[in-house]
Amino acid sequence: MPYSRSVQKSELAQARAAAYGLIAHGFRYPDSDTITTLVDARRWESWPGVLRKVAGQTRESLQCLQDAVRAFANRSADAHEELQQLYDGLFGQAVRGQCPAYEMEYGGHEIIRQASDLADLAGFYRAFGLETAEGANGRPDHITAECEFMSALCAKEAYAHVQGDKANADICLDAERTFLRDHLACWLPALAHSVKTADADGLFGALARFADAFVKAECSHFNVHAGPPT
Repeated sequence: MPYSRSVQKSELAQARAAAYGLIAHGFRYPDSDTITTLVDARRWESWPGVLRKVAGQTRESLQCLQDAVRAFANRSADAHEELQQLYDGLFGQAVRGQCPAYEMEYGGHEIIRQASDLADLAGFYRAFGLETAEGANGRPDHITAECEFMSALCAKEAYAHVQGDKANADICLDAERTFLRDHLACWLPALAHSVKTADADGLFGALARFADAFVKAECSHFNVHAGPPT
């Protein structure tokens, strides 16, 4: 369903930026700070609070994710090592893991076209002054990179609204719609489905349910078609 019209544009853009940031952080290769960051109550005050006003699966799945984070953090003192093992089992060190976290592994991208498609994706980032960081998830089609990009666009949109800069806000909105339509909406439902199946009652399963519900809410907001779950 579309977002509530009672929420100010700047506030909604900030909440959407936080939601994309939460998804990006959750799907990044975990380190010793991942659980600490995810469980930090102060971050949940700034993470997508406005989205709690939206009825339906987005709000419910957000609460379930917060509960799953707390439960995982309380399970053991070595929660980050356990999280790394779970991450490796689901996503693997190679591109083609059990649940591939890379866009080019979905939708029948031909290998011969992948280099060109990846270059185009990186060019989209550079057009807004962003570069893909080196590291475990360094490819530009990784779910973390794509969600961090959308988070940055939403943050830029929020700033433009606060400044009364409608032209730049519209540029950001157009880029958000285009990127959602051409990228995240096409393949995130399939990624989410595979993660929910593989980790039904776990932390990543909860993260996938939130990501799926949020991106479908985004599709409704922008009148964009969401891709199939398989």
